[in-house]
Amino acid sequence: MKRNERKERAYTVQRLRRKISNMLWEFRLGVTTRGIVDMLSSPDAYYYSTMPYSAIMPILEYLELTRDDVFIDIGCGKGRVICCAARHDVREVVGVDKSKEMCVIAAANAARLRHRLSPVTVVNCTAQEFDYSEGTAFFLFNPFDEAITRVVLAQIERTLSVKPRALRFAYANPSHESVFGENRWLEKYDFWDVHDRNRSIYVPVSFWRSKPK
Repeated sequence: MKRNERKERAYTVQRLRRKISNMLWEFRLGVTTRGIVDMLSSPDAYYYSTMPYSAIMPILEYLELTRDDVFIDIGCGKGRVICCAARHDVREVVGVDKSKEMCVIAAANAARLRHRLSPVTVVNCTAQEFDYSEGTAFFLFNPFDEAITRVVLAQIERTLSVKPRALRFAYANPSHESVFGENRWLEKYDFWDVHDRNRSIYVPVSFWRSKPK
């Protein structure tokens, strides 16, 4: 068997295992978040897709969520990440998405989620309109373009003058990571590469936090 054929077969097996794992997690949690939705009709959003549960769980663990945290998924889609976050004991989990259809699905998933420990709120609005003043831990799966990323970070920074607090960010598939780097109030404290065999992630993830004052 040629090398390329072996690599293709290995990738196919890995993809099948991931699909089966996701299906088992959906059954266990009582939710339905799978599928890909084309969002190209919206000029500032990308398509909806999901991260595997096997990748989401370690990301949430690494954020070290506590009972004082308000976790916000910016671009929550059908709610897979907020459902996983709600299995942690935090003050509140919030999903934000501009798609009304996605928000309806996300809210329904959160309502029937098994083993939920925290309240969940789903807000139908654009990322630019949302009030981030309560948020302490944020998740983004590359939900929009560079311009909106810059606006959202600026809005989050402004909330610190009114309500100083420590913030953490998990940015999956960080296509606009340079925008995070522009913000001197932020520092990157870790980066997970897809080639790290100790973690079952399929896109890179960068972790950022607000600098202490």
